[in-house]
Amino acid sequence: MAVAVAMAAAYVHVTLPVASPEAANPMLWASDVWTTWEMQSPADAKAKWRGGELPSSPWFRTFRNGDGLEVWHSESPWPALPEGWSERRWRGGHLCGTPASLEAWEEAPATMAAHWKEADEGALLRKTRCGWALRSHGWITWTDPQSPCGRASEEDVVPSLLSPTGANTPAAWWSSRDGEAPLLASEAEEQLRSAGVPLSAWGTRWSEGGRWNVEGGEAWREDVADLASRLGWTVQWEGDEVIVNGQSSWSWTPLSEPRMAMSQGETWTGKKGQEGAVLWSRSADADPPTAALVAQGTPTVTPSMGADMGTLRNHRTSTRMTVRLDGQTLVAEQSNGEAVWSMTLDGTPLWGGVKEVDVYANGKYQAMFAEASGLHLVDVKGREVSGFPVRPTKGEWTAWTLVDYDGTRKYRYLVASDKSGLVENFRKEGERTPGWTHRPADGVDVASPVRHLQHLRLGSKDYIYVGRDNGQVELLKRNGTTRATTPVKVHASHPPVFREGGNLDRTSVLFVDALGWVREFTLGQGEEVGLSGATRADRLERLDVDGDGRDEIVTWWGGTRSVWNARNERVE
Repeated sequence: MAVAVAMAAAYVHVTLPVASPEAANPMLWASDVWTTWEMQSPADAKAKWRGGELPSSPWFRTFRNGDGLEVWHSESPWPALPEGWSERRWRGGHLCGTPASLEAWEEAPATMAAHWKEADEGALLRKTRCGWALRSHGWITWTDPQSPCGRASEEDVVPSLLSPTGANTPAAWWSSRDGEAPLLASEAEEQLRSAGVPLSAWGTRWSEGGRWNVEGGEAWREDVADLASRLGWTVQWEGDEVIVNGQSSWSWTPLSEPRMAMSQGETWTGKKGQEGAVLWSRSADADPPTAALVAQGTPTVTPSMGADMGTLRNHRTSTRMTVRLDGQTLVAEQSNGEAVWSMTLDGTPLWGGVKEVDVYANGKYQAMFAEASGLHLVDVKGREVSGFPVRPTKGEWTAWTLVDYDGTRKYRYLVASDKSGLVENFRKEGERTPGWTHRPADGVDVASPVRHLQHLRLGSKDYIYVGRDNGQVELLKRNGTTRATTPVKVHASHPPVFREGGNLDRTSVLFVDALGWVREFTLGQGEEVGLSGATRADRLERLDVDGDGRDEIVTWWGGTRSVWNARNERVE
C-alpha cells in the first residue's frame, strides 16, 4: 500500500504542469547595444515577424541596432523561428535571434532603459544622432548634451519658421531645433553638416530634406551645389535659406509656434519640458496624456490654494483644528469654520504640510511648517515659539521634515539649503542638533537642490530619505552620514510614498514620473515592482481607507481618486 501511494504521488508530481515564474520585462535589463526598442501588440508584431506562427504573449518586445542585430522577446516559447535563429530562456520569458544577436544580449541597463516608458498601445524608443526619441503617449524627445545638437540647442534666437503647403508635400515634417524632432536625421542634413555647412539649429525637416538658414548663405552656395550635383539633390535658395529636396510648386506658410509638425494629416505641437525633453502632442488633443511633462523650470509641484495642510489638536478646547492655505495665508479653523489663528507667509509653503508638535512635552500643541524663507513653529494663539522662525543662513530652504525617532517627543527638524545642497538639523527652540553633519556619498551632486525629506524606520534601523531635483536619492543615518545607497532615481515633481518592509529590499518607493505614470521600485536592488506603469497620477497618498489597520495606496488623476490594495488591485 505504501509503495502504491508513493508511486501515485510521484506520478502526480512529474505530470502536473509547474507554474513558471512571471516573465521579466526585458526593457528593464537591456543594454545600449540596442538602439531601437519596440513594444508591440500581437497584431502589430505579426506584420513584422518573419518566422511563421507567433507564440501566445500579450506583448512582443524587439531590440535592434545599426549592425543588423535583432532580438525578439515573448512570454511563451516560440513555435517557429526564422532560418538560422535560435531561442533561449531568459528570466521566465524567451529570447530569440541569430547566434550573434543572442551573444550581444547582456543585462546592462543604461541610457536607453532610463528613457523607456510603457504605453497601453505599445511604444517605440530610438537612439538618434542628437539623443533619444520615444513614441508612447505622443512623442517625447531628449537632447543628449554631449551630442553636437546639445551645443546647438542652446541658441537663444528663434528664427521665423515655415511649413510646406501644396501638392506632394511630405506626409510628415517637423519644425524645431536640431535634435528635438522624433524623426531620424535625413541623409541630406548629415551630409551638409559633415561638409561644414553652417546650418541653423532651427529648421523644418522631413525624411528626405529640409529648410534651414545658412550663416553667410551666399558664401556657401557653391559648396552646396557641388554636394547636390554629386548626391542628386534638388536645391533652392530663398535669401540665406536653403531648401533641399523640396519642390518649386510648394508654398511656405509662417508657423504660429516654433515647434510644430504635420504627421498623417494631423498637426502636432511641441512644448519644452524638464531635463532637455520636448513633448509633442496632437493639437487636436484637448488634454494630452503627457501634459505632466510640459511644466517649465523646477518640476516640483507646490500645494494649491485652498488645500488642507494638516490637522492638530487645540488643547484649549480639546478639539481638532484644520489648517488651510488661503492664498498666501495659513488659517487654522475649528470644525465650525471659526478661525483660531492665521499667518501670512512670504511665499508658498514647502511640501510636508503642517505637523503637530508638543515641543515642551507638556500637552500643549504647536503647528510646524516651512516655507523657503523660514521654518515656523506657531502656538495655539498664532504666535511664533521662542527661537522661531529658523532662517537659512544663506539662500532658501528647499525641503523639510519633522522627525520623532522613538516617539518620545525629542523632535528633530530637518531642513535643506539650496546654497549648500545639504540637510541641516535643529531641535528644541531652534538650536542646532549636536553630532549632525550631512556627508553625501561620492557621486552625489550637491548642486542639485533637495526637494523631499522623509524618515523611514525599517526593522531596527532609521533612514533619512533625501530626494534631489535630479532624481538622486540618499539614505542617511541619524548623524547625517550615509547609511546605504540605492540605484533608484526618483522624479522630483511630487512627494514619493513608501511601502515599508523590514529592510531596503522589502521596501519600495512610489513616485510620479515625468509623463505622469506611477513608478514603484525597491530601494535595495532597484527592481520595478507593484503598481509601476499600471496607472497615472498627479498625486499619491498612503492611507488606511477601509479602517482595517493596513494602508492602501491612493492615486489621484485629474480629480479622480483610485485606491489600490497590497496586491495592487483597484478597490472601491
